[in-house]
Amino acid sequence: MDQPTTFRAGDSVAWTVSLPDYPASAGWTLRYRLLFPTGTLQTIATTASGDDFTVAQSAVDTADWTPGKATLVSIVENSPQSITLAADVVTILPDLKVATTHDGRTANEKALADAEAALAAYVAAGQMHVEGYEIAGRVMKFRTLQDIKDLIDHYKFQVSRDNALKNLYAGGSPPGRVHYRG
Repeated sequence: MDQPTTFRAGDSVAWTVSLPDYPASAGWTLRYRLLFPTGTLQTIATTASGDDFTVAQSAVDTADWTPGKATLVSIVENSPQSITLAADVVTILPDLKVATTHDGRTANEKALADAEAALAAYVAAGQMHVEGYEIAGRVMKFRTLQDIKDLIDHYKFQVSRDNALKNLYAGGSPPGRVHYRG
């Protein structure tokens, strides 16, 4: 199994890594460093399993991982050699077992909601007929109603695409395809 690219803080995680050029049976060790933009460095040890390496982190081990983007650095060592194999960007999801709030919307879903709220505020303020104004040499130009509608359409498409990908990852069919059995 390849290493995950998404982890949830407070959940157990395990995977096995096969490194044919650096087998555990030849004395190589593998360790990981999980680096956050802010937060505490996490060191992740592995255990040898034949030629492979096994990672096993308990829920207690991951409980204080900082949600957000992080860098998972993999390092192999066989004294005196030490080689950094990769530095992969991973996502740490929040621990929902202890969270008191959570907004599970994607960035595109949030942007769509913001654009729709901007349209509603624009219409409610009666600004649909005002394109801009100038006071004391300072010019303020508003987006047109069509610009806001175009932005909404853009994010509706992005959200639809995101949902289609989620469906596909969950084992569903690609959008727009009809399957039949003959």
